[in-house]
Amino acid sequence: MQDLLQRDIGSSLLSIAIILGWLGLFFVFLRVLTILIKRILEAIFKKS
Repeated sequence: MQDLLQRDIGSSLLSIAIILGWLGLFFVFLRVLTILIKRILEAIFKKS
């Protein structure tokens, strides 16, 4: 923790922003995937 505080605040903010960005992309991807799975399942169950 002390090592993180000794670095300049810009680089730590940048790394936090990058981590948050990747998390956001992951959640968007997960959301799209669940919508696709839902539509595929609906199409399968409508046919039968």
